[in-house]
Amino acid sequence: MASRTWFAWGGRSRRGAASASNPPEQRTTGIWRWRWGIALVSGAAVGSAYPPTILGPLAWIAFVPLLAVLDEAIQRRGRWGAVLYLFGWAWHGAANWWVMSWQPETDPYLMVAGAVLWLVHPLFLIPALALYPMLRKRAMPRRWALAVMVAGFVAVEWLHSLGDLSYPWLALGYTQLRNLALAQIADLAGVWGVSLVVIALNAVIYDWVADALERRRTVLASPGRAALHLGGRMLAVLIVPLVYGVVRLLDFTLSPAPPLRIALVQANINPWRKWAYADMQPMLAEHRRLQDSLRRHASFDLAIWSETALPVNLLDASGAELLQQIRSWCDSTSTAVLTGFADVEGYHPVRAYNAAILVAPGATHFPVHRKSRLTPFGEYMPFSDAFPELARLLQWGVGISSWAKGPGATVLPLVRGDTLARLGVMICIESIYPNYAADYVRAGADVLVVITNDAWYDGTPGPDQHFAIAQMRAIETRRPIARCANSGRTGFIAPTGSALLLAPARVATCIAAPVIPQRGTTFYVRAGDWLPMCMGIGGLAMIAAWGIAQRRWRVRSADGGDE
Repeated sequence: MASRTWFAWGGRSRRGAASASNPPEQRTTGIWRWRWGIALVSGAAVGSAYPPTILGPLAWIAFVPLLAVLDEAIQRRGRWGAVLYLFGWAWHGAANWWVMSWQPETDPYLMVAGAVLWLVHPLFLIPALALYPMLRKRAMPRRWALAVMVAGFVAVEWLHSLGDLSYPWLALGYTQLRNLALAQIADLAGVWGVSLVVIALNAVIYDWVADALERRRTVLASPGRAALHLGGRMLAVLIVPLVYGVVRLLDFTLSPAPPLRIALVQANINPWRKWAYADMQPMLAEHRRLQDSLRRHASFDLAIWSETALPVNLLDASGAELLQQIRSWCDSTSTAVLTGFADVEGYHPVRAYNAAILVAPGATHFPVHRKSRLTPFGEYMPFSDAFPELARLLQWGVGISSWAKGPGATVLPLVRGDTLARLGVMICIESIYPNYAADYVRAGADVLVVITNDAWYDGTPGPDQHFAIAQMRAIETRRPIARCANSGRTGFIAPTGSALLLAPARVATCIAAPVIPQRGTTFYVRAGDWLPMCMGIGGLAMIAAWGIAQRRWRVRSADGGDE
């Protein structure tokens, strides 16, 4: 009879030991009493795996204790939502605590915004993990639930890179940037492919652990065989991406294009004070001094300055004299300059763009890129395009509180004699969006540039994490990256993700290196974010297929009971 069956899709039976949510073959392990500590330690382990640490492999197992607690919660009919939130809170805290900044001159608004991010961001990190206990509660077999969780994790991670509230800084794949061989699969599937490997490793390890607990005597009798079984599962997940990565590193060859000689000027100017300067000449002079000091020893075609290196509008009367000086200097030295500046237009209302301008020798037109991916609550109040009054809520005491969005990826062409280089310039947080860098390559960029002002976070892991994220963009697009920061990390990145030359952090300096523009496109650039889309569809399909199968079984059981 249908009313007496022990399983119902979306519900639970009341038949005690035979309940779907408490199958008789499963036993509790007694770890529920330690759930809060496990959630904190497990989340902190994930957060600790991000650069600049060398603990990347920790991310392979950091989710395992959490999954055990979630299964225990289902067995005991305990509440698991708070456990998941605490896990996400510790994950964000261990990796991103520095967002609040801890400098003496930090604006209070920035610290408050960082604290709010710490409270809210865990809600974006844990939805896919919540799938696991939700499905297990409805009696989905462990391996099916783990597979759905893995697929959902990749899909949710990608969804978190879309829209005004996006902040994909903690994509799980970034934990593996110390292992460049494993990271090479990003040219096929973006950072999402690396995330898939990491979360899948956690799933297969936990499945083995759960099996071992259920067959404890067998494991104790043959520990060597059990270890080989676990190693075989891990190898099954790792072997293809690792072999692919090694092959790609060994056979990668640069395009035969002539090199573009680039200098990176790290001026190390106090970010809190520069907006208060009425006279921009000292800042211009410092950049020129650093650049000229390097020219005595090396020649270069292009000098790159950092984000808002000159916090003034070079395209109107307020900055016209500065622009003329830069033009004359470029003409006399035969060197182009790419600099960040504040592109302000209009009066009622004022629209200010965080922008970059390319000044080339002999040029009369200066192409501009306006930043279009803005830091939510830091540079831009989400949804203020639709509701302008929201912009007034963002008022902090340094520089321009609320920036306008630019039109998107704008390639800046640089003519060098009869050769054209096409620069894809990403300003600060734009570099954390995989598809944004791919947009530049689709538009024809052969060299990627990142300019940023990470001096807000000097002395924290933030600048190093930001540089590491740019390494993933190089792998995904197979483009060299020249990255210039106000105080660091400034350096050059090869198309394989290797850091070629780094400037010392928090000093005024200038470095230069030849950069070879690259042609061709990777599979990821051509196909875009195909993997997380497929994972999302696949996860939904698994849930639907299992639900249909269980409904059919329920109907057959009901028919048998009626007979």
